[in-house]
Amino acid sequence: MPNPDLEPTIRHPAPEIGPRAQRSIDRILEATREVFLARGYGGASIDRIADAAGVSRASFYTYFPTKRDALLALGVGKTRRARAVIRQLRQLGPSWTVDDLRAWTATMFEFLDEYGTFGTAWGQAAHEDDELREAGLKTHLETCRKLGEAMDELRGGPTGDTTLQGLIVWNMYDGVWNQCRLYQPEVTTSDAAPEIVNFLAAVLKAGLT
Repeated sequence: MPNPDLEPTIRHPAPEIGPRAQRSIDRILEATREVFLARGYGGASIDRIADAAGVSRASFYTYFPTKRDALLALGVGKTRRARAVIRQLRQLGPSWTVDDLRAWTATMFEFLDEYGTFGTAWGQAAHEDDELREAGLKTHLETCRKLGEAMDELRGGPTGDTTLQGLIVWNMYDGVWNQCRLYQPEVTTSDAAPEIVNFLAAVLKAGLT
C-alpha cells in the first residue's frame, strides 16, 4: 500500500542543522519553487535548481537526495503555512466582523501568492506517483476539514460536513486567485476581495439560523 504520510529526506551534514545550513536549505527550496513555477516538475532539473539557488549541484545533494524530496519539503512548508492561516481565521471566534474577514482574506491571498502555483508542480509529479497522489489528497482534505472547523467556530456551532464546507471555501479562494492571475490587470485580487468577503460573511451568517 502507498504510504500516505510521506516525509522528505533532508540530509544533515552535521548532527544538527545550523543557521548557515538552514539558510542554504531555504535558498534551495525557494529556487526549487521558482523553477517549478517556470518549468513545471518535469522541466525542473537539479542543475537548473542549483543555478537558481546560486549553489553547486553537489550542494543540492548535500541536503536533498532527489528533487522529489525538495518537492516534499515544499509541501510540508505549504501545509504548515496554510494551517497557520486557518488558525488565524478560527481565532476570530463568533464575534467576528466584516473587517476581520477582510484582513483574513488579504492574508489568504498572500498565502496563495506564495504557494498557489505549487499545486501544479505537485500534480505533475503525482500523475505517475501513487504515494504523492495519496499523500496530497489526504493532506489537502485534512486542511479543508480544519478550515470547515474554523468556520464552525465563527458561526458559534457546527453546521453540516466540515470537510466539504472547507473544500468549497478553499476552492473559492484558490479559484478566484487563479482567475485574477489570468485576467490581471483587468481583474485583480484587490478587486475581488470585497466580493469574496461579502460572500463568506453571508455563508457564515446563514449558518447561524
